[in-house]
Amino acid sequence: MSFKKMNFGALTFTAIALSLLIGCGDDSSANPQIPSESNQSTSAEEGAFRVARPAKYETKDGINYFTYYWGKCTIVNGVYSWNPMGDDNIYAYTISADSMKVYYRSTEEYENSSPLDPDIDFFMFGGNNDGSIWGSWNSVHCGIRNGVYTCGKAQLFNMAYEFMQDSVISYMTIDPNYVFINEMMHDILETYFNICPYDYNEGSDSEYPQDIPQKDVAFSNLTKNTGTLTIGGQNIDVEAYGTTRINEARYSFKVSSNGVTCSNETTFGYVNKPEFCSEAYRAYLTNNYLEMNATDTTETFYLRGRGNEKEYKDCLAGLFANNPAYKPRND
Repeated sequence: MSFKKMNFGALTFTAIALSLLIGCGDDSSANPQIPSESNQSTSAEEGAFRVARPAKYETKDGINYFTYYWGKCTIVNGVYSWNPMGDDNIYAYTISADSMKVYYRSTEEYENSSPLDPDIDFFMFGGNNDGSIWGSWNSVHCGIRNGVYTCGKAQLFNMAYEFMQDSVISYMTIDPNYVFINEMMHDILETYFNICPYDYNEGSDSEYPQDIPQKDVAFSNLTKNTGTLTIGGQNIDVEAYGTTRINEARYSFKVSSNGVTCSNETTFGYVNKPEFCSEAYRAYLTNNYLEMNATDTTETFYLRGRGNEKEYKDCLAGLFANNPAYKPRND
């Protein structure tokens, strides 16, 4: 099962967002900016990152399905082509009262009408639609993944879905309980000090990063968005925030020490219009592997506003250069 696909693309987006908290791409100011729609919301959720995708619904051999489509931008020998229904995701679903279970189905499972195990690998959604899929459903962060039932842990995004006759519309909003500072602290330790916190905190249920005494690492003043990392005798203050708007998610972060502050901001959006699949946006096209490969053909799903990477990385290198634990990762 693909956990990435199970949450309707949000998890892929989340992984990209978190992995890019430190250092983001191209600092060229000559490129066009990622377009933003007005602040006036066109959805039922103010401030939501809204994505609409074509969809179809069917019942096949007693199993209810919905399929939604991704646009695909393909570049072959420098020529761009756009297909608004270039890729698909197939899901089976069951509804009981005000709850819906959603199961990712591979093409093989779908084509062979493989029996649906109602207790294996599903995600839960809540709604009040009189037993029908039509209408709005909210992710309740509950479900079974790899045989383990989990429920209630804050995710980066709160997700809501509106199922319409010919489309699925998703609304993503930053979960107010999400601990941004955890990912930010981990990224700093891994990228600039070559320390993987999970090697030392395995099994910890804490939502905040834990001290690593054997590496002279300590954390203090921790909140969801701010905190202090102490390593090699240096106190490093960190801030990380996220916001959503109709056409994008935006992340901003600051790292400060000894009177010097390094800051950057990153934006993300979907490639959902033909004009984005063009040379004008080449610097902003990002595939599932975070960077466009050096091949003739690349499928792209995201627009990435990359901030001021060079200035930011140079600033961080200077910030940590005199720290005895400084050991930047060479990748």
